[in-house]
Amino acid sequence: MCGVIGIISTQDVVKDIHTALFGILHRGQDASGIMTFDGERIHLKKGPGMASDLYTKQDILDLKGKIGIGHTRYPTIGDTPLDDIQPFCVNIPYTIGMCHNGNIANYYDLRKGLKQKFDRHMTSGCDVEVILHLFANELVQDMKQKKLKEEQEIIFDAAKKTMERLNGAYSTVGLIGGKGLIAFRDQYGLRPLVFGKREDGYAFCSESSVLEMLGYKEIRDVQPGEVIFIDMGYNVHSMIVLKSTPAHCMFEWVYFSRPDSTIQGRSVYDARLDLGRELAKVWIRKEKEVDVVIPVPDTSRTAALSFAQSIGKPYSEGLLKNRYIHRTFIMMTQEDRDKAMRLKITPIRSEVEGKRIAMVDDSLVRGTVSKRIIKMLREAGAKEVHLLLTCPEIKFPCYYGIDMQSRKELIAAHKDNNEITAEVGADSVTYITHDGLMKAIEKPLCMACLTGQYPTDINIKTIEELERKRIEDHELIAKNK
Repeated sequence: MCGVIGIISTQDVVKDIHTALFGILHRGQDASGIMTFDGERIHLKKGPGMASDLYTKQDILDLKGKIGIGHTRYPTIGDTPLDDIQPFCVNIPYTIGMCHNGNIANYYDLRKGLKQKFDRHMTSGCDVEVILHLFANELVQDMKQKKLKEEQEIIFDAAKKTMERLNGAYSTVGLIGGKGLIAFRDQYGLRPLVFGKREDGYAFCSESSVLEMLGYKEIRDVQPGEVIFIDMGYNVHSMIVLKSTPAHCMFEWVYFSRPDSTIQGRSVYDARLDLGRELAKVWIRKEKEVDVVIPVPDTSRTAALSFAQSIGKPYSEGLLKNRYIHRTFIMMTQEDRDKAMRLKITPIRSEVEGKRIAMVDDSLVRGTVSKRIIKMLREAGAKEVHLLLTCPEIKFPCYYGIDMQSRKELIAAHKDNNEITAEVGADSVTYITHDGLMKAIEKPLCMACLTGQYPTDINIKTIEELERKRIEDHELIAKNK
C-alpha cells in the first residue's frame, strides 16, 4: 500500500505535490519521492523516511516544472529498500517517470522476460520499475510500426498492452516529458485512484480528500481499466482499455483510507459507521454484557461510535494515542511494530479500571498488537476485555499491496477462535460477518485475504513462490538493519 499524486498545471507543481504527500503520509512512511519535468530535464528528490522530514526549502526551489508526480512508500516487495524508492525514470523513447500503488503478482516473471528479451536490467526490486519498462517498450514498438498516427492513440495502445501483461493491482501515475501526464488503473479497481480538475490544471491522487484539500473540483474515480492522458495543451483523453468485474479492496474502507475520503462513490466514514452497526448485530446475539466501548485509535473510532450507539453502551476514549508515532501496521518488521506500539498507545486508567470493556479494532492480522493492548488494559485494572473486529478473519496473504506476507504469520490461518482468544489474552473475540462487511461497504469487493478467492490469476504455485520470496526479502532487510 502506497500513496501517489500526479499534477499537470499552468503553474509549478512542486508545492502542491509536497502538500499532498502530507495528506497521503498514512499510506506510506518508509520513504517518499517527488519528480518534476521543466520542459528540458527531470528533477528528482527521493529518499528514506517520512515525507515530512525529507524535503528542504532548497529541494522545493530545485524541483521546477509544471508537471510532476509524487509517492509515499509502504514496502511489500523488494529486498533493497534504498533502491526501491519511487518514482523511477527511463529516457527511451521519451523521458518517462512513473510511480504506483499496488503489487504485481507476476513481477518476477516479467522482470526475467525483460532481461532476456530486451536486455533491460532493473535497478531495484520494485514492481513499478517493471511497469515502466514494459510501457516504454510498447511505446517504442508502436512508434516503429507507425500504424497509429495520433499521439494519444499510441499512448493508449502502449498502456493497454502493458496492462494486459500485468497480474495484480496497480494505480499508476506517470509523466511523459514534453507530452503530458498519464494515469491508469487495473481492471478490477483494486487500489483507489481519483481524478480532479482545477482552474490551473488537473491532478490524480490516492485520496479524494487530498484533492479537495488542494482545491480541485469535479473529482471522480479513475475507473477500473481506464487510462487517462492529459497532453501539454491540457486536453483530457480517456479510454477504458480493459474490462472486468470490479473487486475493490475491502481493506481500504476498513483501515487504509482516510475517513474523509470517498472511494467509488462510497464515503469511507459512512462505511465505517455501518461496519460498527453490522458488528453490533453479531455482538448482540452473543448476549454478553459490557460497561463501556473503547476504540483502538485512530481507524476504529468511527465504527466504535456506531457500535456503542447500537448496543446502548457509553463510548469512551480509554486509549490515548501518541500522535507523533505513526502507523505500526505499515512498518516493515515485527520488531519495528513492537517498539512503536510501546510508545504509541497508553490506557487512561480512570476510563478502564474495574470495567468490562468492548475494545473495537479494525482487524486482527498477526495478533501481536492486540495482545499488547489487551495486556495494557488489564494492567490498568480492566475487569474484562472483549475484542471486536470490523474485519472478518484474515486467513490468506494479500498479493495486491498489503503487507501480509504468508499464511504462517496470519493468526486466523492456523488458530481457531478459542485459540486466538487465549493467544491475545481476551475474554472473547468477535468478528463482523462476511455478509455484514459487504452490506456495510456496498461495493463489489476483493476479499481474497478472507476467502482465498483471488480476482486475478493466482494459483497455488504462484502463492508458494511469492510467499517464499517475500519472506526472504523481509528476512534480508531485517538482517541488514
